[in-house]
Amino acid sequence: MKHNQSVQELENGIVRVKGKCVFTREEYQCEVPAAGLQRWLAGEPIQRAMPGVSPDIREFLISGISPKGWSKSFGGEGDE
Repeated sequence: MKHNQSVQELENGIVRVKGKCVFTREEYQCEVPAAGLQRWLAGEPIQRAMPGVSPDIREFLISGISPKGWSKSFGGEGDE
């Protein structure tokens, strides 16, 4: 996984991704479809692989920046 993130398999095709935000260094976790995560890791654009996942969560997967880290660093609203 990118940015020292770990993945834990849950039920019903969902995985939990955990990692420290690269800006705040605080632990952040989110849940995403396992199949979508696999397609993205295989090279499919993240918006196509996981269209039902929020942009905040997709950003964390791509860059390691949590919603709180994005809000503190760039302003605007973010989920915590």
